[in-house]
Amino acid sequence: MSQPLQSFGSPLRSAAHPLQLLIVEDTPEDAELVVLALETAAVAFEYRVVEGLSQLAIALRERPWDAILSDFRLTAGATAYQVLQQLQQIELDVPLILVTGTLGEEAAVDCIKAGITDYVLKDRLFRLPLVLERSLREFALQRQQRAAMQKIQQQATRESLVNRIVQSMRGPLIFEEVLQATIDRLHDALGLSRCIIFLMDATSQRLSSRYISQQTVGREAYFGLACPLVEELTATLAQGQPFCLPNAAAAEPTVRAFAVAAGIRAMLLTPLVYRCQYFGGICLHQCDRDRDWTEEEVAMMRAIADQCAIAIYQTHLFEHLQQQAQREQLLNQIGRTLNSSLDPDFILQGIVNLTGAYFNVDRAFIFAVATDQVRITHEWRATSQVVPMLHKQVLVSDWLGIIDSDTGEYFTQPIHVPNNAALALNAAQLACLAETQRQSLLSVPIFIRDQFFGGIELHTTTAPRYFNADEITLLQRIADQAAIALYNAQSYERLEELVQARTQELEAEKLLSEAANRAKSEFLANMSHELRTPLTSILGFSSVLLKQVFGDLNEKQVQYLDNIYSSGEHLLALINDLLDLSKIEAGREELRVEAIAVGELCEACLMAMQPQASAKGLRLTHAIAPELSLPCDRRRLKQVLLNLLSNAIKFTDQGTVSLRVQSEGDRLLFMVCDTGIGIAPADLPNLFQPFHQVQSGLDRKYQGTGLGLALARKLAQLHGGNITVTSTVGQGSCFRLELPLTPPD
Repeated sequence: MSQPLQSFGSPLRSAAHPLQLLIVEDTPEDAELVVLALETAAVAFEYRVVEGLSQLAIALRERPWDAILSDFRLTAGATAYQVLQQLQQIELDVPLILVTGTLGEEAAVDCIKAGITDYVLKDRLFRLPLVLERSLREFALQRQQRAAMQKIQQQATRESLVNRIVQSMRGPLIFEEVLQATIDRLHDALGLSRCIIFLMDATSQRLSSRYISQQTVGREAYFGLACPLVEELTATLAQGQPFCLPNAAAAEPTVRAFAVAAGIRAMLLTPLVYRCQYFGGICLHQCDRDRDWTEEEVAMMRAIADQCAIAIYQTHLFEHLQQQAQREQLLNQIGRTLNSSLDPDFILQGIVNLTGAYFNVDRAFIFAVATDQVRITHEWRATSQVVPMLHKQVLVSDWLGIIDSDTGEYFTQPIHVPNNAALALNAAQLACLAETQRQSLLSVPIFIRDQFFGGIELHTTTAPRYFNADEITLLQRIADQAAIALYNAQSYERLEELVQARTQELEAEKLLSEAANRAKSEFLANMSHELRTPLTSILGFSSVLLKQVFGDLNEKQVQYLDNIYSSGEHLLALINDLLDLSKIEAGREELRVEAIAVGELCEACLMAMQPQASAKGLRLTHAIAPELSLPCDRRRLKQVLLNLLSNAIKFTDQGTVSLRVQSEGDRLLFMVCDTGIGIAPADLPNLFQPFHQVQSGLDRKYQGTGLGLALARKLAQLHGGNITVTSTVGQGSCFRLELPLTPPD
């Protein structure tokens, strides 16, 4: 082929690149004249002379020529038109210049129209160098223009292809359809034999063919294959550098062996890299010929690979967000399982079930370690065909991933075995491996308050499985949840034991307390009877002496006897209260229930309290609904009312003490209110306790035993009612006695 125009100053005078001229002339003398004309013009050239078309065909195949100089008429009736046809048949793009004796204007125009470049008459051969130089320059310029146009067309084609691919990535097509459409378009646009996208497999962490162009012959056979050359070039490709192979036969032995085995003669491998993440590559195969990959083709593949890498990155990002949401949902489900029950077996089985289903493994289980044995406590299997391991027991030394053989300590980090083939196992471990059909595992230890319990483990039995960092972290979080469940279960068991022991202690204490209370009540009842007998004599004799039946007494004697009599009555009241209280607590008090007229009973109580109220200058008022009837023990109700009225008068220095009676639904309400000193809120809870008085100490102003209110409330409760109080310090108190209108049982 001729040299491009820009490679030398003059196409006729470059000694380094002499012109290669083929002269077609059947007259040797004329051929010599042509050579002489060129030599005279100092043209640097090499030449060969052929006489006819047969010799021409042979010469055209021998080497590339820069120009053809041909006579118009040749041997055997041939003409320059046949020379032009041969050049056109082999697509030789060089000038064809006629060197002829005579040529009219009409014939010259026909020659130019037919495709002959120019002509020179033999009698004007001095013009030949000028015509030759002009023709060479024109052809060089045309070739440049055609190359530029071809480059523009190729660039437009590439840009159109890239734009279509980018638009498809932004359109409604799903990710897999976008990548498949991309390589199908590349296959057609570049005239390839095969177009393949290799991507990293999440399970095996190896590059394998995922997408193959539809036009590929025997397409199905290429799916899922690993490419040794791609793996060997990983370091280069991960840096974003493409790999070009224009001629496999001239490549280094390793590459050549791979290419021959795959039937590849040329290959272009463009990496898929985005944000320093290496996803794989797009591989173009040319199997029918060698191919020089142009800079434009490489640049186009880089642009397409960048768009594909962005799409892959965005898809991975979306999948990562989805997986993160699913992980949080799984942890929430496990949390709900933890909160739904206190049964550890139920909780741990729920955790195992959720974990196995989420990770899509064949088997998941929790194991516990006791002394030198490993025992499977809870298990989940994907199908019934998976070999069960539940309740299986194995020696710790034969279980992978528990004891560090160098330190003898329990492992604290996850154990990840993507493929058993990489392990060095002892005979017992190999037997266990064969029995359980395990191909890969992920095991995470479970620690309860820094104490090793066991672990949670995932198995695949049908194929090896690689667990990524996110999956390992998730299983660790699940192990933490299992540890919480186990700790709660242990705490609950200990708490139940403590509660049971404490309950037994309380039962024993209750029995002792009840026995002591009964003994106290019986003692008080017996002692009360014993005290009453001498007290009755004291009261009787002092009463007789006060009447001076046996003679007059001086003033001092009367005073002493009066003190003896009043003290005896006080002691008798105290003994009576003690006796009544002890009877009620001992369950020996029986009510004599009868229907009574409430108004009559209340008036009798008010009349009895009137002297005490008058002595203190208090007004004693009442408001009693008419015709009220109540089934009760008359004596006990009167005792309660007198106690409440007596207390109200005792703790009121001025103002009013009132008694109001009214019915409320199925109950009768007695209210004794006063304008006395009131009761502090701190004293209200203990007000009805036996022997409790609001003011205590030797200098207390108000005397009393502290049994009245306690006895009154117990009598009210014995009737099926109750006594409550509301009070304000300095303003007074109001005691409410509620009794049912139906007879007590």
